[in-house]
Amino acid sequence: MKTMINSEWIQRKLESGFHREDLRSILTSSDDEAELLYSAARKIRDEVFGKKAFIRAVVEFANSCRCSCLYCGMRLNNPDGIRFSLDHAELLEIAQKAFDNGIRTFFLQAAESESYGALWLRDVITDISRMGMGVLLCVGVHQESDLDLWREAGAYKFILKHETADRELFEKMKPGFTLEGRIEWLQTLRKHGYHIGSGPLLGLPGQTIDSLVDDLFLLRDLQSEMSSVSVFLPAEGTPLENEPTGDPELGLRFIAAMRLFLRNTLIPATSTFEKLLENGQYRCFQAGANVITVNMTPQKLRDDYTIYSDRFYVGLEHARNTIRKAGLLETTEGELLS
Repeated sequence: MKTMINSEWIQRKLESGFHREDLRSILTSSDDEAELLYSAARKIRDEVFGKKAFIRAVVEFANSCRCSCLYCGMRLNNPDGIRFSLDHAELLEIAQKAFDNGIRTFFLQAAESESYGALWLRDVITDISRMGMGVLLCVGVHQESDLDLWREAGAYKFILKHETADRELFEKMKPGFTLEGRIEWLQTLRKHGYHIGSGPLLGLPGQTIDSLVDDLFLLRDLQSEMSSVSVFLPAEGTPLENEPTGDPELGLRFIAAMRLFLRNTLIPATSTFEKLLENGQYRCFQAGANVITVNMTPQKLRDDYTIYSDRFYVGLEHARNTIRKAGLLETTEGELLS
């Protein structure tokens, strides 16, 4: 018998805790039930963080990748990909522009690659940190010894998506890698002093509601300070290019589930929602999200960072308008460290 979600049920579960079936009920909720869940998620967000949204800037600085993930256009086996890497001076110029626009978290993102060295990245982090920017990394798996270099240079957060908590599906989607190895690397990041972020790619072929529940429990067990969900969109030239997109409405329910279940975690409104839904990122904020990231990758290179085809790029004006529309006050992550 399906659980009927109402305000009393939500309050009871907030007090007693959510079990597997409760989370499953959230993910399969009706539209009317979902609105109650979103309202409760906003309330929890505002109680924990205040009515605030955290703004970041991202630059995608290298797209050469050693992995062959089935869903990604930058995969090693995609012969049509155009490879690029930004240099130190270009990155500092972009970071300065972000700083001048009031952004204080700079997100350095790259495909998993050996195209840039650990010492080179350390020097980039050092110079950006000296501007007064907090540096967040999303660069995949490298040598463990690199982590201390980057941490000492000023990087303090690291995002590594686990993509799916379904072991078999993970190994199918990421040939040559294991879910256990991914989790171990996230734990290694924690050991080296990083705040960590992770989350699933929702809508992968073969993914189930039960595995999404497993994703929520994995995020809880990791005690992730940053928890996210992106919706699968096919990329040209990949084995999944003709697969259907993921369901953004289910993605919104997943955001609410993260907020209600995990509470004290930063949750981004990712660009995939804006691509798939009218006012998609605003709707993420309405479901409990509290982070938005401005894309500052140079325009001439953006379409070569093909995490999916025909991407939506978040501009500064769009990000700030979305925050205002959600009734939130723009702030920076430095506030969380004070």
